[in-house]
Amino acid sequence: MTESTPGRRRGDDLEHAIFDAALAELAEVGYANVRMEAVAARAKAGKASLYKRWPDRARLIQAAARYKATEVEPAFEPSGDLRGDLLKVMKHIAAQQSTPFGEAIRGWIGELRSTPAELTEELRTKIETPRIRIFAKIYEDGIARGTVKPEALNPRVVNLAPTLITHYFLTRAESPPDEVIEEFLDQIVMPLISA
Repeated sequence: MTESTPGRRRGDDLEHAIFDAALAELAEVGYANVRMEAVAARAKAGKASLYKRWPDRARLIQAAARYKATEVEPAFEPSGDLRGDLLKVMKHIAAQQSTPFGEAIRGWIGELRSTPAELTEELRTKIETPRIRIFAKIYEDGIARGTVKPEALNPRVVNLAPTLITHYFLTRAESPPDEVIEEFLDQIVMPLISA
């Protein structure tokens, strides 16, 4: 199908196909080897349709990461088991880092200096906000049950667990294993928030 074919994809359908292709290419060849031509071929789209929207690989991968950022966090309701809930969400974050989304984030971090500040802030917000909401919900439930200190709702404290996992991921190029996640939880997070 060429770009002039009457039945071509347009708008969101085309963008989503391109994002999925970019993330698949990223998973297969790594950030440094992603080429716009290969993404276009994988998406069955014209190269011009990519360059019309994104001037380069970095902007395309950032856009794909923003697209995926809206899908990465599940709806979550606390069960009343503080440690169990925290562990479940922390493992979910680590599992997401093992996907093409994680590779996109690593590539995006590597190109921060060339990224406009407003794009950087938008992506950071789309990734962090859903996670902060989940941790805040768990902490609020713990406060109501008397197991979490009210001071734990400080935004820096609420974002601590995801930050520890992300730091490990970015500095070691792999998601933390379960035993490291449990160390973060039992040696840092739980002592800090427990009433």
